[in-house]
Amino acid sequence: MTLGERIKDLRKKNDLTQEKLADFLCVSYQAVSKWECGLSCPDLSLIVPLSKLLHVTTDELLGAAPAEADSRYAQLQKDYDATFRTGDLDERLRITETAVREYPGDMKWLNNYAWDIWCVAVVEPDEELFRQQRERVIKMFDTVIQNTEDDQVKAHAIEGIVQCLCGKGCRVEARRYVALFPEAKIAPERKEKLLSNCLEGEEQLRHKQKSLEKKLEDLVMALLWENVGPREECCRAAEEILRIMIPDGNYCHHHHRLCHVKFRQAELALTAGEAEKAERLLEESVRHAEKYDLIDTVSPGEYTFTAPLFDGLTYDSGKWYRTGDGKLVDDIRQMFRKRKHFAPLWEKEKEIFG
Repeated sequence: MTLGERIKDLRKKNDLTQEKLADFLCVSYQAVSKWECGLSCPDLSLIVPLSKLLHVTTDELLGAAPAEADSRYAQLQKDYDATFRTGDLDERLRITETAVREYPGDMKWLNNYAWDIWCVAVVEPDEELFRQQRERVIKMFDTVIQNTEDDQVKAHAIEGIVQCLCGKGCRVEARRYVALFPEAKIAPERKEKLLSNCLEGEEQLRHKQKSLEKKLEDLVMALLWENVGPREECCRAAEEILRIMIPDGNYCHHHHRLCHVKFRQAELALTAGEAEKAERLLEESVRHAEKYDLIDTVSPGEYTFTAPLFDGLTYDSGKWYRTGDGKLVDDIRQMFRKRKHFAPLWEKEKEIFG
C-alpha cells in the first residue's frame, strides 16, 4: 500500500473528508487529493500532524509498522509466486518493481527484479535497448552478490551475471564471478555448469564431456551399491547404460564397474540354479577385471576414451587414488572363494581365472 492509499484509508476510518483534513492541516483539499492519488507526497513537516489527526504513529503512516510490513511483504511474495503458475511476466515485473521500491536494500527482491528485467530483455528486438537492459541487470546482480548474506540468493545472482557476461563475450570476468559461487552450501553441479558456460571451443567441450562422464559414473555406482531396486534390474540397467554411452567397448576405468556387474549377475544365476550361465558371467567379470588391471597397475599412464560422447577425455591412471596395492582380479578371486553359493564352480576356478 502506498502512502497516498494509507492516507485515504485512514481518513475514511476517521470519518474525515478531504476538505476537512485539508482545513485541519491548513492546506488545500486539492493537495490532499494529489496525495491520495499518488501525484505528490505531504511535506515532511506535515507527517507528525497528519499522523496525530489520523490517530496512528508516524511509522504506521509511513508503512513501517512491523505487522503491516510483514503482511505486505508476504502478500507480495504470494502474488509473485502466483505469476509462475500463470506465466504473466508483465505482472511479475510489476510486483518486483513495487517490492524494490517498498523494500529498498532487500537483496532477494532486487535479485528477482534483475531476473525479471533480463527475461524481458532477452526477447527485445531493439538491439541497443537490449544492450542497455543487459548492462542494467549486470549492475543489479553485482549489487546483490556484493551485499547479500543469503547463499541461495547469491548463487542465483551469480548465475544471472555469468549468463549476461558470457553473452557479451566477457568470459574472463564471468569466471571471476564463478569463483565467488558458494559451492559449500549449494549443489556443486550448478557451479560446474556456470564454469562450462565461461569456456570456449575444445576447452568447453572437454569440460562438458568430463561433467557428463562424472554423471555416468555416479549413476552406475548408484545402481550397483545403493540398493535402489532389484539387483537383477540394477545390474541390467548399469550394463545397458554403459554400452549405450560407450558403444565401442573402450570402457577405460568403467571396466571396474562392469566387472562387478558381471560378478553380481553370476551370483544371481547361481541362485536361480543356472550354473553354466553363472560360469560364463564369471569369466566375463574376470576379463573386465584384467582389462582394468592393465590400465590401473600393469601399465599405468594416459588412457583416452574413443567413444563419440567422451572422445575429448584423457585420464592418467598413474594418478588415480588407490586403497590397496592388489589387483582387481585378485579381489574377484577372493570373493569367489569366500562366498559359499559359488561352491558349484570352485572346481573350475583354474579354468575361470586362468
